[in-house]
Amino acid sequence: MIRSLVLLLWSASGLLAAQEGAPPPTPSSNELVPRELAFQKLLAHAVLEGRFTVHGRPDQAEVQKERYTIGNVTKIEGEKWRVESRMEFMGRDVTFPVPVRVRFIDDETPVIVVDDFGLPGIGKYGARVVFAHGEYAGIWWGKDYGGQLFGKVLSGAAQPGAVGVLGDHKSVPARGADWPQFRGPQARGMMEGHALPASFDLATKENLRWRIEVPGMSHASPVIVGEKLFLVTSIPAEGEAKLKVGLYGSIEPVEDDGPQKLTLLCYDKKSGEKLWERVAFEGEPEIKRHPKGSHAQSTPAADGERVLAFFGSEGLYCYSHAGELLWKKDLGRLDGGYFMVKDAQWGYGSSPVLHEGVVYVICDVQENSFLAALDAKTGEEIWRTARADVPGWCTPTIDVREGRSQVIVNGWKHIGGYDLATGAPLWWMAGKADIPVPTPVVAHDTIFLTNAHGGPPPIFAIDPLHEGQIEFTSEPPKGMRWWKPTGGSYMPTPIVVGDQLFLSGDAGVLSCYDAKTGELRFKERLDTGGFTASPVAGDGKLYIPSEVGDIHIVKAAPTFERLSVSTLGEECMASPAISEGVLYFRSRRHLTAISSTPPR
Repeated sequence: MIRSLVLLLWSASGLLAAQEGAPPPTPSSNELVPRELAFQKLLAHAVLEGRFTVHGRPDQAEVQKERYTIGNVTKIEGEKWRVESRMEFMGRDVTFPVPVRVRFIDDETPVIVVDDFGLPGIGKYGARVVFAHGEYAGIWWGKDYGGQLFGKVLSGAAQPGAVGVLGDHKSVPARGADWPQFRGPQARGMMEGHALPASFDLATKENLRWRIEVPGMSHASPVIVGEKLFLVTSIPAEGEAKLKVGLYGSIEPVEDDGPQKLTLLCYDKKSGEKLWERVAFEGEPEIKRHPKGSHAQSTPAADGERVLAFFGSEGLYCYSHAGELLWKKDLGRLDGGYFMVKDAQWGYGSSPVLHEGVVYVICDVQENSFLAALDAKTGEEIWRTARADVPGWCTPTIDVREGRSQVIVNGWKHIGGYDLATGAPLWWMAGKADIPVPTPVVAHDTIFLTNAHGGPPPIFAIDPLHEGQIEFTSEPPKGMRWWKPTGGSYMPTPIVVGDQLFLSGDAGVLSCYDAKTGELRFKERLDTGGFTASPVAGDGKLYIPSEVGDIHIVKAAPTFERLSVSTLGEECMASPAISEGVLYFRSRRHLTAISSTPPR
């Protein structure tokens, strides 16, 4: 019970109002000001280690030790936050996400407050805890007992051996500065807390940190955990792979690629030095690729001790950070081509997601589509749920909140959320477009989804706690906050920054909507070429790569303001990554690190 109580103290955050005078002003949106960034950086993925006293309960020791892990720390809006904490509760290893409020005594000192927070079978509790200089102290109470608590906040980045809350958990979580999967933390495409450049120039080396050549061709994003950057690539046995970018309608696959080395690469993120490379598969891939595609399209996923590389029909591979192969898994023939012309093979493009020691993969393919959860330690299946859907390239999104933990997927016949522990469908709906690609995005307690092809491209804003089928029998349909029949995007995943939802269309048009109401703020053309990579954001800026390698840098605001168009000088099909003020771009032949601040 006491361990569950301490979970409560750290999962439910609000801040103690000042004893005198009015409370300090807080922003009206969820854009973080410096003191909030500092609070987020302090707690996100930190290990909390300390002691607490128990008064009024003679059956329990007066002083007890506690150690556990905080997960994501996310501002919702205004004073409201959500903090994830992993704990053993009622005999199960679970994560509790709790909406909270945050205020500050001053710009450097947060105090958390909770009143009458209930845990099933335990009771209601309250707490007041202050953070300062990397330590914490406070009080807690229940109905007729309470005590004090105190200890240290150990940064997740400084805890490479931290394995969770209690005992032997399944994996070491990613840390606050990490970009551990496609679209980064929570698939949001954002990394705050550092300055980012408004432009760069490779010729003059303006804001260039480093640039290295990388072998082969890949459309997968870099992922970053700690000081390591991981990248996958497909290296032809002979010559260089052909790539045709731009807006065209060909569905024919590439016929003459020949044998490939499907490879995982590991680099030092600060210097670009290659640390190791491992060939996962060597031979001719079973499925052909699209002329705009690659045999290495799935972004890796990593946590504090392992990295997963997914090469479709050629298998899912799990390596240690030192490059040791831990296990591999054959998931069968994964043909992600066009369902209307089955000979038009396009390869496989969905990326794995790694969450608390479980790997989630969606395999919407020509035959026997499924969503599955695998044990990250062994590769053994935990559950598999069949899906009656056509091929798609979306990557799943994990959403954990009070009352529900789910994996959310895009689709045509079945957009939906599935129970994280069992794979049981929780809610579902039919889509409007028949080639679903963008990843679901969760913000403002809303799931944002879009897709295109075969009909008008919709935008859906869905209640994450909806149950059952969503039907279009009312306006808006029950289970939706709002929706638009048109305006969605085909390839790039949307991004939410503050109160704004941005969609980058594959034809070069950037749209901005109010995320809460769906009201259109602006619609502006960036370029006339193709756009496949998804935008990322940080420091009030959007970074939107075009297929020819031009990076459109736009102010992340409800009014359109172009800051610059900088270029990588070659094709760019992969979404960028961000870590500690550095942007990482994987383009046709290079990996490039861009930053406006010197390395530490």
